[in-house]
This record gives sequence, structure tokens and C-alpha cells, in this order.
Amino acid sequence: MRRTRRYRPADRKVKIDTTRLHTKPQVLRPYASSVEATELLPFRVRVVTGPQDLAKAVEIRSTAYTRHVPEVGAVLRVAEPDDYRSDVLSILAERKADGRPLGSVRVQSNLTQPLRIEGETQLPSSYKGLRLVEFMRLGVENGDPGRMVFSALVKAGFEICHAAGFDFIFAAGRRSVATIYRSMAFDDLLGGRTVALSYANRLPHGIFNIPVDEVDQRLPTRNPSLYRFMARTDHPDINIDYDTVFSAFGRQ
Repeated sequence: MRRTRRYRPADRKVKIDTTRLHTKPQVLRPYASSVEATELLPFRVRVVTGPQDLAKAVEIRSTAYTRHVPEVGAVLRVAEPDDYRSDVLSILAERKADGRPLGSVRVQSNLTQPLRIEGETQLPSSYKGLRLVEFMRLGVENGDPGRMVFSALVKAGFEICHAAGFDFIFAAGRRSVATIYRSMAFDDLLGGRTVALSYANRLPHGIFNIPVDEVDQRLPTRNPSLYRFMARTDHPDINIDYDTVFSAFGRQ
């Protein structure tokens, strides 16, 4: 006997398993504060995805370093081997009007090999087995516009690290930059001491880090203006392709 198919009446709702409709993993906001404003920027921030993007990142990186450390800036006129690693991403800020690069930073993980700073100084054993990332070759245009670009790169970098489940963000900085990292609530890992970095012309650098899960707790009191920019303001021009992020870093 042939079975008759029974159809659901048109006026009854069909319950859909929406979890199967999402092909991309959902990325949750890493902030406790809600968005209070939307701000359009005169530049775009995105992940470097090809040779032309990388060339722009290298250009602004070299220009920024040349202002302060000409010897390093000269070396950075070409891409470095780390730029091509599968577990490394670079973030680029470029002007909307003409695409000119305004800033970049390389987000370098320890997923396939140790951080660069681990070749310069030994990290405490408490970091063993953790997912670590180092912000490297951070460079922005000079002047007031560069300060906003810096904040945007920091915001993008932090949100990437949070989404990818990293435990700590590390950064090395000369004395002039150390003040900035302290104002961003980073801890001074060496307690004021410095290390002469082989990949920075042997100049003395402090080593700073911050637990990714504590950024949202520390910034409101340590740097309210940066926190307002990061957490309470939506920036549509900071557009991160998380497919690329998770391809490089996976997801915890």
C-alpha cells in the first residue's frame, strides 16, 4: 500500500535548526560594555591576504622604523621570512581615499615555533604550554593621524587574539614605546630591565605582556579613552576576515 505524504498546513511554523545554517563560526564581542556609538574612520583596517597587501605593510613598517632606527628601517624594506608563515597574520591600515598604507602590525603566534622574544630571553615556566602571541613590527604614520591608526590596530589585534583563544599578548618596546604599553595595562615582564634584541639592531627593549582575558577588566581604569574607542564604539571600517584568522590560528 502506498503511503500518503502528509504536508504541514501553511499556517503552522516550521522549527528550523538554525545552528546548521551558519557556515562561519560566530565571534562574540570580547567586551562587557555595550556599544554606545558608531564611528566611521578615514581609513580601513583588515588582515593582509596577498602580495599587494604585504607590500603595503612592508612599506609603512619600513617608513615608521626609519624615523627612529634608520638601520632597522633599511633592513625592513623587504618582507621577512616570518611574514610568510602559516601561523602568522599581519594587519594593515590603509587610507580610504587612495589606499595608501598608514600602519601595520604582525601578529605572530607560538603555534608552530617559539615567539621571537623566546630566542632573546627565557620566559618563566608558567607560560609553558599556553597559546601565546607577539605583536611585532608595529609601525604607523607619524603625527595625530598615526595615533588613531595605532588604536585601531590594537583593537583589531586584541579582538583577533580573543577570538582565536590566545592566553597572553607579548610585545617588546624601546624606552619611548614602553610608556605606551604601560598605559595600555601591559605588565613589565622584566621589571624594568631590558634585552638587546638581535632582530632590532641590538637595541635595548623591555618585554611586556597582558592576559587576553583581562584586557576588558584593566583598560577602563588604566586607559579610559582607549577603552571607549575599543569597547564602546563600533567601527565598521575595522573589518576582520575571521575565516582567515581561524585558518591561521584555529580557535579555542
